[in-house]
Amino acid sequence: MNLQKKNKYIIILLVIFISFFIGFKSLNPSKPNYTDNSRTNVNNQMDHIKNIAQEPHTIFDIEAKEKVRDYLVSELSSLGIESKLYKYEDIYEKRSDSLVDIENIYAEVKGKSDSYILLATHYDSSHAKKERYAEKDGSLGAADAGYALSTILETLRVIKEKNIELENGIKILFTDGEEYGLLGAKESVKEAEIFDGVNYVINIEARGTEGPAVMFETSPNNNAVLDLYKASNNPFSYSITSEIYRLLPNSTDFTVFLQNNLTGINIAVLDGIENYHTPNDNPENLSEESMQHYGDQVLPIVTEFVTNEKYSNPENLDGTNDSIFFILGNQFIEYSNTLNYVFLIVILILIIYLYKKFNIKNVKNVFKFVLINTGFTIIAMIVGYIISRIVAILNGREFKLTYLPLMKFEGIIFVSVLLLVLVTFIFTIKKFSKNFIEKNDFIIGSLVLLLILSIILTIVLPGASYLTVIPALLISIFASIKQNFVNIKYLSFILLIPVALVIILYVPMIYLFNCALTFGALAVNIFFIILVYIAILTALSAIE
Repeated sequence: MNLQKKNKYIIILLVIFISFFIGFKSLNPSKPNYTDNSRTNVNNQMDHIKNIAQEPHTIFDIEAKEKVRDYLVSELSSLGIESKLYKYEDIYEKRSDSLVDIENIYAEVKGKSDSYILLATHYDSSHAKKERYAEKDGSLGAADAGYALSTILETLRVIKEKNIELENGIKILFTDGEEYGLLGAKESVKEAEIFDGVNYVINIEARGTEGPAVMFETSPNNNAVLDLYKASNNPFSYSITSEIYRLLPNSTDFTVFLQNNLTGINIAVLDGIENYHTPNDNPENLSEESMQHYGDQVLPIVTEFVTNEKYSNPENLDGTNDSIFFILGNQFIEYSNTLNYVFLIVILILIIYLYKKFNIKNVKNVFKFVLINTGFTIIAMIVGYIISRIVAILNGREFKLTYLPLMKFEGIIFVSVLLLVLVTFIFTIKKFSKNFIEKNDFIIGSLVLLLILSIILTIVLPGASYLTVIPALLISIFASIKQNFVNIKYLSFILLIPVALVIILYVPMIYLFNCALTFGALAVNIFFIILVYIAILTALSAIE
């Protein structure tokens, strides 16, 4: 290996390493605040959580739940906010086939207008579930929903202490019986007082104990909803999460709110699922970074809503279409479906341009690589599915595609599979491209496949289309620049820009998907990983 080629590989590896680091670092967007009381303060939040999470407080732990209820009512009262209890008797609870009594806690802070933002979560903790291996014991509810309760109380404290003049009001709803079939939420929507004038809902949840607080669900036609969400500090969201969540059999109180045509967002942490709905959901296992990230998003949104006269008019929160959005490092990127179609046209034009510039003689070679990439992806996903089923059997567990946590050595297996897929993919492309002699055919073939996938996703799952649109757009743009200025020395290294951006985009997303969908969805994560491999190898193939 000559010195020039050695330096090239060193630069490539350095860019990949730095990009991976930036992508992974974006999973911790907030630093804990301990001293500044003009922001949400994790010391205050932890004090709340320690009072809330002393013992399990399910709807059947009546005395413990009443203690939590009384604490919340008392804390609201100390802020000058009077609460109202909505009591419901003999509500049918399906899992226990029994009748239960529940109590929702409601409060409001009036503004000049009749427009309100609703801060919602539940205050009951989860029970033990015999049918779910990881949830065989009950929870203390420190994260679910201690994070949410403490965030709401801290948000209200800051707004009260700042003496912010409210153009618009705040409503607060702490539901009961969420863990047993959204019982409190289903009763709450029958109460006109609670939802009258509510034009924006922030529902706060937790499906774990750590990681970024992801805004994982929105109401339909979310472009106006996102305009307000962008007021938050350190926004963290992907439009694909809403698309996937709609396909899963999961639900939160926000599900009920959406069914009643309310507008808003749903936020939760997704990492630390091993503690979810277990006794390990306790204060000792919480993340102060996660705690702060909830507050860094919720407080600025509420502040913007209550101080901006614009939101006195509910029409300003009526969206016209769904946006496409994602996190890139610490930047929140959003664009419309219309712009997405423009991107598709640009990609097609640039593919045609590169095809002519590469002077490819045989179009069959291009489609050969379309088929090779497609075939490899399908085979790798099948192998991933088989591996996840075998691991489930070895662990004595029933296989579930979207819920298979706590597998022995799952981290090692996951990383090993991804490395094996990488080595096999490089070997496959090297063989069929005749040791990269046909690299131009591979580049065009890969871009064509990314374009095809982009079109399919745009039609079927538009919120997920950025997964292929962004890599294809970046690679085609920078490859075209490089081809148009072939005489400029070292210009081909600009292809490292799409390499870096693709890694920064995908690293946190793949990590969170693995956390949320668990090991059962290994095949899905392999699909995402191969998209990354295709994009990176395509870009690197264009570097001289």
